[in-house]
Amino acid sequence: MTQAFCEAVPHKGELLNIKFLGAAGEVGRSCFLIEGSERILLDCGVKFKEREEFPLLDNKTARKLDRVILSHAHMDHSGFLPALYAAGYEGKVYLTKPTRDLTQLLLADYLRLQKDFSPYSQDDIDKLLTHTEIMEYNEWSERGKGPIRFQEAGHILGSAITELKMDGRKIIYSGDINLRSSRLLDGAKTGFEGDTLIIESTYGAKADRHVAAKDADKIFIDLVNGTLQKEGKVIVPTFAIGRGQEILFTLESYLRSGVMEKCPIYLDGMIKKALRIYRHNAIYLKKEIQRRILTSDDDPFKSEYYLIPKSKDRRDVFAQRKAVILSTSGMLNGGPVLSYLEHLGQSRKNSLILVGYQAEGTRGRALLEGAKQLQLRDKRIDIELKVAQAPFTAHSDHRELVHFAKSINGLKKVFVVHGEGGKSEELAKAIEKATGAEAIVPSLGETHEI
Repeated sequence: MTQAFCEAVPHKGELLNIKFLGAAGEVGRSCFLIEGSERILLDCGVKFKEREEFPLLDNKTARKLDRVILSHAHMDHSGFLPALYAAGYEGKVYLTKPTRDLTQLLLADYLRLQKDFSPYSQDDIDKLLTHTEIMEYNEWSERGKGPIRFQEAGHILGSAITELKMDGRKIIYSGDINLRSSRLLDGAKTGFEGDTLIIESTYGAKADRHVAAKDADKIFIDLVNGTLQKEGKVIVPTFAIGRGQEILFTLESYLRSGVMEKCPIYLDGMIKKALRIYRHNAIYLKKEIQRRILTSDDDPFKSEYYLIPKSKDRRDVFAQRKAVILSTSGMLNGGPVLSYLEHLGQSRKNSLILVGYQAEGTRGRALLEGAKQLQLRDKRIDIELKVAQAPFTAHSDHRELVHFAKSINGLKKVFVVHGEGGKSEELAKAIEKATGAEAIVPSLGETHEI
């Protein structure tokens, strides 16, 4: 683990602290330590850049944790969890069942791709999985001194907003939230009661205003059709979990309606495995999706257009006259999408459509900012294909985040995290104005009393 960062603070009566061990002034490695009558960790993720960055969490602090709460499966929230067990933590991780299933998939893939260094082993992943405590939405867990409850966050399958009672206080941790309903999920719950809020700010700037879902669909499908009409191939780098399923369902819907030109849709990377987990956890999806699954001839998880590459060299995909290719990873950090860029990136007939947030320091962000060359493995390649972005998102925008905070009764203090480039500061000011609560943008490594 990282070098020693902090020693545990002795408990003194009603003293309650939050330590910001990640995702403060940045997107990635979410990790927040609540210290009072218990030591509870909220998330424990990895930040992906050219080299991963881990939370500022030392072994001694990890061993002394009482409980860990995981908001959802994405690696920037879950990716460092097994390292807690490598450090000697023996307690539980509280999560939903879909989060457990999806986290198992992501951690195994992460470990498989590590060639030089990994902060944990397969044994540590196994320890994590045997120490999980499954929770359902809207049910209080009375274990430990501080009851916790999960509510729907609307971000990905199984994502949760956490309510935590401790030492006479009520803390709300948003995790990543989406107040809007999507093709697969209902929107996040609002209207909580609590005195302290920890809220994300991925799209927290005033200028961040998401377009309507139908408009995002149209922009995406128009880009796809434009490439297919030129007999080109469309590469869609996507996160295996959440965005991959939303994009797939969007394509399937427009194919069935005839608005999109018919062509094969190739699934590469973990998207196919994640799709199975989504289907097995259909009870957590919208009622409409559950009904379609029960009607076997209208099951959106099964389509004649979904294909898997037949060989490792993907020769069958490249031989197609036109195709749509969904492949991990969503920010072009690695995965099979790099092979598609290497083979298809030099043709102007093809296109690359980015459909998710592109963090600073990633290849995806570089392309958005106009890069014409990329370093792929051991060589640099020229990029001639069209690069575009479709405005899909699984996060709330500025207005929705303010609304979420405003809907909380009794709010006194707000900590704004998980944002880059001034977005957290803009959101904090707006929340202060809307709620009257004190809004703070913590720095990495800071401790704040609540």
